[in-house]
This record gives sequence, C-alpha cells and structure tokens, in this order.
Amino acid sequence: MAEDKSRYIEMLHNALLEGYALLTIIKNSDGTHHDYEVVETNSQFEKITRLSDGYAIGKTIRQVLPAIDENWSKFSRNIPVCPGSVKFEFYFENIDKHFLISAFMPEEDRIVLLFSEITLQKKAKDAFRIHEVLFEEAHDIMLYIKMDGRIVNANKRACDKYGYTREQLLSMNVQDIRHPFTAFEFEKQMEQADREGIVFESVHMRSDGTSFPVEVSAKSTFTERGQFRIHIIRDITQRKETEEKIAWLAQYDALTGIPNRAKFISNLEEEIQRSKRSGMRFAVMLFDIDKFKYINDHHGHDAGDSVLRNVAVSAKQVLRSTDRIGRLGGDEFVVLQTGIKDCADVASLAKRIQTAVHETFTYKSMQFNMKISIGISIFPDDSKDANGLLYYADKAMYEVKHSGGGDFGFFVSCRTPCVEERLCLDKDSVMHV
Repeated sequence: MAEDKSRYIEMLHNALLEGYALLTIIKNSDGTHHDYEVVETNSQFEKITRLSDGYAIGKTIRQVLPAIDENWSKFSRNIPVCPGSVKFEFYFENIDKHFLISAFMPEEDRIVLLFSEITLQKKAKDAFRIHEVLFEEAHDIMLYIKMDGRIVNANKRACDKYGYTREQLLSMNVQDIRHPFTAFEFEKQMEQADREGIVFESVHMRSDGTSFPVEVSAKSTFTERGQFRIHIIRDITQRKETEEKIAWLAQYDALTGIPNRAKFISNLEEEIQRSKRSGMRFAVMLFDIDKFKYINDHHGHDAGDSVLRNVAVSAKQVLRSTDRIGRLGGDEFVVLQTGIKDCADVASLAKRIQTAVHETFTYKSMQFNMKISIGISIFPDDSKDANGLLYYADKAMYEVKHSGGGDFGFFVSCRTPCVEERLCLDKDSVMHV
C-alpha cells in the first residue's frame, strides 16, 4: 500500500502543470539553517530547468539554480518567523522565461517550491511599464482623449507646456487647450483622425492665455476600455520662427533690413501695372556710394557694412510711405518714387536723399563724409518695363560718377516728350545725359 501511495503521489506531482520541487532543510549543529537540499522533483521542473532526470536530487537549491534571486534569500532568512508561504518572480536566463515561484513549508523542516510560468504576463507587464515610461518622459505632448473630447490622460510634457496640473488637464476638454479660432475645423479633423489618422497644424493655448503653434498627429484606437483618440502634439514655435526667417531672407537684405533685389523688382513690376492702369508716372533712382571700395580696403568690411546700414537708414527716413527702397547688391541701392507730377518732384527727393546721406558718419572714432551718385529714369518716358528702367537709371548714375560724383542726373531718351520740362529744372543740380 505504501508503494502504491508513493506511486500515486509521484503521478500526481508529474501531472501538475507547475514545476515542483521538495526541499529539506540542512541544519548546523546548533540548529540553525545551513542550506536546502532538493529531495524530490517532477517532470515539469526538469523541463523548466532543462536538467536531466534526477540531476537535482541530492543537490542544494543554489547548485541547481545558481541565479536564484535575492527574494529567495529573503525568504530563507525569515523561515523561523515565516508565516508559511511566500511568492516571488524568477527569470531563467538560459531559456528566456519568467516564473512565479510559490514557496511554502508543509512541515517544519521541509519547503515546497511550485514554478508557474508567467513569461507572457511578465513581458506584457514590462511592455506596459516601458510604454508608461515612454509616455511620461516623451519629448512631445501626449494626450489620450475620449471620443467626446474629454482628456483622460496627459504626460508630464503636456503639464509643462500648457501650465496645468495633470488633475486640471483631466478635467478639461481638448478644445479647451485649442485657440478659439481653430474651433471651426475641429470636427473635420477628428473625423479624419477616426478614419485614417491625420497630421495637422494648429494653435494651442497655455494656462496664462498665451498661444503657441503646434503640429498634431491624431488617430483613434480601440482598447478594452473603449475607443480613444491618441494625440501626439509637438511645439513648432522654433520651426515657425525658422520658416519666417527664411521667408524674410528671401525678400529682404540681411545686412540693411530693406528689400533685396528680388523683392524690389517685384515691387517695381507691381507699380508698372498700377501706373499703366492709372496713367501716373513714377521715377526709379539708382545710386551707389562714392569711393566705397576705398572704405572696405582701408578700414575693413565691418566699417563698410556699417556705412551700408547707415546709408539705408538715412535714405529710408526721407521717403514717403508709398515710396520703396531696395538694395540691389554691393553698395548699389534703388528707390521707387511713386505718383510724381513732374521732374521737379523727383529732383526734390533726390536732393533730400543726398542731404540725409551726406551727413558725416562716425564709426569707431573714424569719420566718413559720405557722398552718393544718383541716376534717374522715368516711367513711361524712358522705359515701360522694369529692366529698361533699371538699365537707364544705371547709365545715368555712371554718367554722374564720370562727371565727379556726389550729384544726381536724369537719363533723357531722344523720344522723351518732356525734355523741355526737364530743361526748366535747375541746371546746377540736374544733369541731362
């Protein structure tokens, strides 16, 4: 009967889905615990440990499982006061699996170990923890949003960017953090988020009422708790500033801040079309700085740059709001004077520009007595297109420079109908090329 009972218990142990090991406590002569010897195992234990049949019998638990973690040590140290059982996790590195070990004492000097595999649960738990870490520490704002717009989770970045606590955000609707002027497009954006996902730009609001541009990646997903929208939100303030800077540099001169060649010619083309419709005349004044090369060569490019900035500021100050100024390149500038009545209007502005620029300019204790040479063409008298007007103004300017510089002059075409009008101007200040 005893043999049958033993055989029955062995079959019962082998039928267990868990790994089973029975340990006996090895004591020192003074009665203290010395170690734990394996006296019985089942087939599932041998599969788990990948040990041959009967290998573990007679060996200590640390010989069988050298990597058993500190939870076992804590359990074994507390055996005299142990309530009878404890559970801890153990990872078998050689088979890349996780187990939950249940340890309990059925008798005073014996310990039973049951190994239940929890690999999938462990990996799912670890994946969830990784997700939580990534969610919380993400550089971008991350929000989980119910289908009615209620925020149900927000990461640390969201709190930092919006200036709300997590509790405050979880009491809000996503539209509470969007700028009011974006409300009209919200429904359409969310419909697309639900269909296939969407990436769009918007404007969000901080708790202090200030706003900032964002890029939102939104997509809905189904979970065991229902359908949610996940919003990944990136602050694109720096990107927008860079885009604006690039757009500005495409149209304006970085040194002087006035329109560059492309922008000025665009303004000139627009004025040509306006003047064709209105029948008004306008003037193009092209000028450069006399002896500018000498300044660069003898005082350095920093001094030259300061001179260019000063000339741009001085000339711009005497223009009307309807007039335009631009830098063509180097030390060449151009002015568009709109709505002129006669050439006397043009001569008057040319004199004001020269007077403003001719004032002594000081740079690092060095004084420069600046002078400019101005060449002038008239629309439509000299030309009816932008290239022609700039070309004739340039020819007039070089004629002024050839005559000594520091003055201004008109280009006069042989077909110009207003030569007699121009001859009425002060011959000491107006040159006729």
